Amino acid sequence: MSHKSSQCFHCHLPIEGEPPCTTVVDEIEQPMCCPGCKMVTEAIIAGGLDNYYQHRTDYALQANSVSDKLREELRLYDRDDIQKDFVIERSAEEKQASLLIEGITCAACVWLLENHVALIEGVGRVSVNLSTHEAQVSWNPEQVPLSTLLIAIHQIGYKAYPWREDRQEALLKKENRTFIRRLVIAGIGAMQVMMYAIALYSGAISNDMTDPYRDFIRYISALVATPVVFYAAAPFFKAALRDLKVRNLSMDVPVSIAIGGSYLASLWATFTGSGEVYFDSVAMFTFFLLTGRYLELRARHATSRAARALRNSLPSSCLKKEGNDYVRVPLKDLRAGDRVRVLPGDSIPADGIIIEGKSSVDESMLTGEYLPVKRSTSESVMGGSLNVDNAIDVEVTHVGDKTQMSAILQLLKHAQQDKPAIAKLVDKISSWFVGSVLLTAIAVFWYWSDIEPQHAFWIALSVLVVTCPCALSLATPTALTAATGYLHKLGFLVTRGHVLEGLGKINHIVFDKTGTLTKGKLLLEEVKVIEGCRLSEQQLTCIAAALESHSEHPIAKAFIKPTSYIAENPVNHTGQGMEASIDGTSYRIGRPDFCTKNQILSLPDTSGQWLLLSRNDEPLCWFRISDSLREEAFDVIQKLKEYGHQITLLSGDQSSVVSSVASRLGIDHWQAEISPNGKLDYVRQLQKQGDQVLMVGDGINDVPVLAGANVSLAMGNASDLAKTTADAVLLSDDLNRLVDAFELMKKTRRVIRQNLGWSLAYNLTALPLAAAALIAPWMAAIGMSLSSLVVVGNAMRLDRNSAGQKNTFSKNNSTKYKAVEA
Repeated sequence: MSHKSSQCFHCHLPIEGEPPCTTVVDEIEQPMCCPGCKMVTEAIIAGGLDNYYQHRTDYALQANSVSDKLREELRLYDRDDIQKDFVIERSAEEKQASLLIEGITCAACVWLLENHVALIEGVGRVSVNLSTHEAQVSWNPEQVPLSTLLIAIHQIGYKAYPWREDRQEALLKKENRTFIRRLVIAGIGAMQVMMYAIALYSGAISNDMTDPYRDFIRYISALVATPVVFYAAAPFFKAALRDLKVRNLSMDVPVSIAIGGSYLASLWATFTGSGEVYFDSVAMFTFFLLTGRYLELRARHATSRAARALRNSLPSSCLKKEGNDYVRVPLKDLRAGDRVRVLPGDSIPADGIIIEGKSSVDESMLTGEYLPVKRSTSESVMGGSLNVDNAIDVEVTHVGDKTQMSAILQLLKHAQQDKPAIAKLVDKISSWFVGSVLLTAIAVFWYWSDIEPQHAFWIALSVLVVTCPCALSLATPTALTAATGYLHKLGFLVTRGHVLEGLGKINHIVFDKTGTLTKGKLLLEEVKVIEGCRLSEQQLTCIAAALESHSEHPIAKAFIKPTSYIAENPVNHTGQGMEASIDGTSYRIGRPDFCTKNQILSLPDTSGQWLLLSRNDEPLCWFRISDSLREEAFDVIQKLKEYGHQITLLSGDQSSVVSSVASRLGIDHWQAEISPNGKLDYVRQLQKQGDQVLMVGDGINDVPVLAGANVSLAMGNASDLAKTTADAVLLSDDLNRLVDAFELMKKTRRVIRQNLGWSLAYNLTALPLAAAALIAPWMAAIGMSLSSLVVVGNAMRLDRNSAGQKNTFSKNNSTKYKAVEA
């Protein structure tokens, strides 16, 4: 029996003597150090995932068989009370777990994990984040328990734990420390080698350095540069090897060739005593590159830091009412319906409604509004916001993953994993550019080999280094990251990667009315009992409140009041109204044609928005609902029209109400009494005409049209954020942020064009200079690094400039328009 090596094929640990077991891989018998590695390898091959061994850039951890004890421990995670800390129940047939994976070393690990777990029956979606080592797994609990997924991950050599902030923080800190360690070694090495290089250059210029002294300094330089190459520059070599194995040319390929080639050539010159050494260029090049990569690493961790800051805004304990006393309890003991007291300076522990007291609340962490907002009895407050002025008593409505904060965190995770189309295009361009650079370097080397063969290698090396497309690869993502981060500070949360690009193409904006152009704080103004109805206004209002308690539409807020009626079997007819049974009798509330199928009723004479309540198809009474326009709505609409956008208002409300709102806001095109599907048909018709449509709605009732628009924006205060399908969410209760987004989009496009222009101009200018032997490798390293820093600095201007001008439009918002009744 012959073996390819005396190392374990899976984990590469040394094997002394005869291997204890073997496995056939690609028709070759490979040695295994233990039954665990054998089992993992066979599992990978059986799943059709044997490409993992071709793509990996680091060796796997030694695998261990999953013991019975470990299986028992993992089965504990099937319990609902344990899952509540890291699992979200999307529906009866879908749950989503946040897991932390230990043992991830490269992109091949991500590929293996996603594909291996996805093969398990009942698993819907698997997404592993290489930067944070976090996995999002969706599965059907009726088909497969969570423990089966955890065991499957352990079986291929990784360790999966329920996501915990402290564990993720430890992993990110470890990655940060490792990178800093590499950066320090490269920096110290570069400084030391440069000192020796100055001596060599001085001796060469004065021609008075003897060969023994020269050789001694070269050997010392080689000694100092070796850890820089083999430790500090190791990530470049690993990434280049991975990319070559999957036939992809990234910028790590020319970087690795430049570093490795110049180091080997310098070693040859040192040992043979001929030619020149460039250990200083090797160390400096590595240091400058690592500096750029470290800035990129910090940017990748920015979203994780923002999410952690958001989680940390929740208190660890709170004052819960038990009997007549308030007792301090841990946050996990809170349940919906509990009453808590929030003292001035304390964070609100969960979403709820103020039942006693009034105060100012700082919601800046959640909405981006830096000024505290007034909140009083019967008004809602969000968990994580800060109570500023007075003590308030709050009745908890949502806890855990049902809160607004939890929904925002989920949207942040989605945004972090979504890559814009323009960034993918630039990656593709960079790949072709790298191929061109390699061909150019070969041609330059061939040309100079005939003219000055002793300098041909170094000239080709300069071409490789100076044209490295680092700046080109950073041009777009840095600008998009800075712009997206600034919008989040303003309370405009981007959840899809194409939003900023898409806003630049928008020429038609469609608005919903209730909760979008109006405040969504509806009031019940009048009850008109229909002749023949024997119920009182109080009874009719309580019946309506029972029905509307099951609705998420903003209109339902007008009926929030205590009621003794219990609505059973509620059905929400989108765009029509609510239907439910009370004491076995069918009631409906909503549009007249929905509530009374066999009768045609005319609306009351008084202008306003009217809802009909019926019982068994017989009309009982009319309810008049009023809403007020947002103070900023008129100016926002006018500003958007100045930008050249066509504005349309679509609403399911009565024509008299919609026409009144449209005229007050200066909107020429509007449609009333239109269903959600009708809105979708309208948008599709616009798109057939060639329009690029932005839909602004309330997030839930406009789900079809939000999904069908080119770009969609949901108002964050209107409904459950976790259910929204919108591309962006306006967490701040201010439409001015939409104007800010368009302004920032223009600046972002300008910065991206500047960055791409600079990157291409630099490369096209530097290439002929390097090919003409006018740029040394160390000069090329500095030029390449400076070009990357210019691109990053230019992109960061988006955040700084925008912060300096923070919402100039909204600060100068005209006061000529005042809210009027819709």
